Amino acid sequence: MKDLNDLRKKLKPLEPSIDGRAYKPEVERDLDSKAYALFGSGIGKAFLQYLENLTINNVHSTGVNPEHLLHSEGQRWVVALIKGRCERGRKLTD
Repeated sequence: MKDLNDLRKKLKPLEPSIDGRAYKPEVERDLDSKAYALFGSGIGKAFLQYLENLTINNVHSTGVNPEHLLHSEGQRWVVALIKGRCERGRKLTD
């Protein structure tokens, strides 16, 4: 039993990531730095702004189909995830 308790102390539980999953810290940093490398400047940044305009900045009118709203919210979540990873990746380079 003592060995099991020692093992539990050594193994740190992984904390949930920005996307709700759990990664090792080095994997988390790698994902963040890749997102920043892709979307942090130039063409990638311009394309991310385009995606943001299509999703996050888009306002739906009343009476829109609920399935369409669910689909739109999923798109918004993905774009917000990319933006969040970019910001975290930028902070890694500061």
